[in-house]
Amino acid sequence: MSTATAVESKGTSTDFGADDLILNAVSYRANKGMVDAASKYDNVDDAIAGLKQAWSLLESQVENGAGFTPDVKLDFGSDNARVIAESLMGLRNSVGSTRKAFKDLGKV
Repeated sequence: MSTATAVESKGTSTDFGADDLILNAVSYRANKGMVDAASKYDNVDDAIAGLKQAWSLLESQVENGAGFTPDVKLDFGSDNARVIAESLMGLRNSVGSTRKAFKDLGKV
C-alpha cells in the first residue's frame, strides 16, 4: 500500500485527500520563502502591503542611490546605495553579505 493511499484511507474528509495534500506540499515547497515570511503577519494582505512598501523603497533606492556610499563601518564595503538595493532585490550575484549588513542596519 502506498503512503498516499494509507494517509487518504485514514483521513476524515471526503472533500480533501492525499492528492490534495501532496499538491499543497509541492506548492509550499516552491513558495516556502514567501509563505514563511507571510506567516509572520496577521494576514496575507498585511504581508503583501509590507512587501510592496519595502520593494517600492528599494526600487527608489536603485533609481536614486548611485551617488551615496554608506560609511565603511556599516559593512557594505565600497557598494553604493544602488548596488545595495540591487543586491537585496536579487539583481546581483553576491547578496548574502549585503542582506546581512542591511538587516543589521535596520536594527537602528
